[in-house]
Amino acid sequence: MKLRACGYVRVSTDDQAQHGISLPSQISKIEEFCAARGWELVEVLQEPGMSGKDEGRPVFRKMMSLAQSALRPFDVIVVFALSRFARKLSLQTNSFDQLQAVGVGLASVTETFGKGPNGNLMRSMVGAFNQHVSDQSSVNTIRTMNENAAQGFWNGGPIPFGYQSITVERRKDKEKKKLAIREDEAEVVRQSFRLARYGDGKGPLGARGIAQWLNSRGYTLRGARFKNSNVAGILSRTHYVGYYLDGKKNEFKEPLPEDQWITVPCPAIISEEEFLEVAALRAKRSPRVTPPRVTNGTTLLPATIAKCGQPGCGAGLTVRTGKSGAYHYYCCSARVNEGATACNLPSTQRDELEGAVIGALQERLFAPSRLPVLLSHLLDRSADADKRRRKDLGLARSELTSVSRAITNLMILVEREVSRLDEPEFAERMAHNRARKSVLEADVKALEAQLAKAKVRITKEMIETFGERMRTALRDGDRQFRSAYVRLFVDQVTVTPEEIVISGSKAALERTLVKVGDPAREPVPIFDREWCRLQDSNL
Repeated sequence: MKLRACGYVRVSTDDQAQHGISLPSQISKIEEFCAARGWELVEVLQEPGMSGKDEGRPVFRKMMSLAQSALRPFDVIVVFALSRFARKLSLQTNSFDQLQAVGVGLASVTETFGKGPNGNLMRSMVGAFNQHVSDQSSVNTIRTMNENAAQGFWNGGPIPFGYQSITVERRKDKEKKKLAIREDEAEVVRQSFRLARYGDGKGPLGARGIAQWLNSRGYTLRGARFKNSNVAGILSRTHYVGYYLDGKKNEFKEPLPEDQWITVPCPAIISEEEFLEVAALRAKRSPRVTPPRVTNGTTLLPATIAKCGQPGCGAGLTVRTGKSGAYHYYCCSARVNEGATACNLPSTQRDELEGAVIGALQERLFAPSRLPVLLSHLLDRSADADKRRRKDLGLARSELTSVSRAITNLMILVEREVSRLDEPEFAERMAHNRARKSVLEADVKALEAQLAKAKVRITKEMIETFGERMRTALRDGDRQFRSAYVRLFVDQVTVTPEEIVISGSKAALERTLVKVGDPAREPVPIFDREWCRLQDSNL
C-alpha cells in the first residue's frame, strides 16, 4: 500500500530573495522525492510570506489539524528542509511529538535523520541551528533597519495615508526609499484637520464626526470607508508635521528608552500649529476630561448642567424615553440607576424643561430691559471704572504673556526631543495653556473695548444688538446651535418639584459680546467649561 504524502512549502520574502528557494522549486523537489519512493503526493499546502517562527501560521495549523483528525488524509508530511517546517526549536519539537502520537511521519528532501534516539538528536541539532540562523538574521535585520532609519530612509510597512514611498537611490541591489506626499490623499488629510479645528459651520468635529462627513461626501481611505479609529490615527500621526519615530527596539527586540528612538524626517502636510491645536482640542474633549455625551451630544441640557435639586441628591438628569421613543423625559440618574428609593424627583417632559430654560434665556436674560442692566458695568465711563479696568488689563496682559511663554517652553521641549507632540501629557498641558490663553485674549479684548483702545467701544446699542441676535439664535437656531449657546451661558439648571433654578456667569456674557462683534470669530466659540466655573451672579 502506497504511503500518502502531504507536501508543505513555505517561503518568506528574505528567503526567496536571498536563497532562491521559491515555492515552485520546493514543490518540484518534493514531487521528485515522493516519486522516487513510490509515495502518493495527495496534496501540497503552500504558505508564502510567513515566518517559520510563527506558531499561528494558518496553513501550518490546518495541516497539523488534518494530520490529527479522524480522517487521517495522509501518512507523512514532506518538506524541502526542516527549516521550512519550523525555525523555532520548541515549535518543531512539539509539532513532531504531536505527529508521532497519531502515527504521521515527517520527512525532509534535503536532510536524513534516521530513527530512534540518534535521529531525534540530529533533528534537534538541526532545529537548534535553524533557530540560531533565524535569530541571527533577525538581529542583523533590526540593526540594518535602525541604521537605515538613522540615515533618513523609509523601512517599509503600512504607508501612512497622504504619502507614498519612492526610491531615492540604489546601493548595490538595495533600493533606498523615502516618503513623499501623495497630493490627492494629502488634501483629505488637510480637510480632516480643518474639520477638527473648525468643523463645517457648527463647531469642531471629533473623529467620528469627521469620518461621517468624509464618507457622506464620497471620500475613501484607499477604497475603504473612514472609521472613527483611522481618523483618530490621522489626527495623531506626527508624519504630517514632518517627522516620525523609528528604531524603538534594539537588535534583541528589547524596547529602547524614548530618548534613543530615531526621529526620521519626512515632508510635512500641515503646520505644527495646526497639529498642536487639534491635539489640544482632542485632549480637552477626551472622555477622561469631558464625557462624550457632553462633547458631541445634542441633548440641550447634559447631566453636567441639569441637576436634581432634591435634598441629599444632586445627581445629574438623564434623558429617558417612553412609548417606544415617542416621549422623552429628564429623569434623575440616581433614581434611574438605583431605583425609586434613591430619589423621589418626578420625571419632567423634555420639551417642557428645555422650553422653560430657552424661554428664560430669551425673555429674562436677553430681554431688552434685562441685558443692559446685567452688563451696565461695561458702559461705566467714570474715571474710577477706567482706572480699575486699566489695572485689570495690565494683569490680564501679564498673565497672557506668562501663558504664551509656557506654550513656547513646551514647544522648546519638543524641539530638544525632551517631549513629543503625541504624548498625552504634552497634549493635555498644551490644551490647558491654549484654553487659558483664549480666555485671557478675550478678557484683554473686552477691557480694551471698554477703554476705547479697540476699534469699537462697547455701547448700549451694541448690547441691544447682541441681545437681539441671541434671542433670534435661541428661537430659530437648530438644536445643535441652541445646545451650544445653552452650555455657554448656563452653568447649572437645578430642578425640584416646585421650581427650576437657572444660574450662570456674567463673564461668559461679556466674552461672547466681544466675540460676536468680531467678524473674524466663529459664530459660536469653542467652549471651555472653565470659563463659567465661578458663579459671578445668577442669570
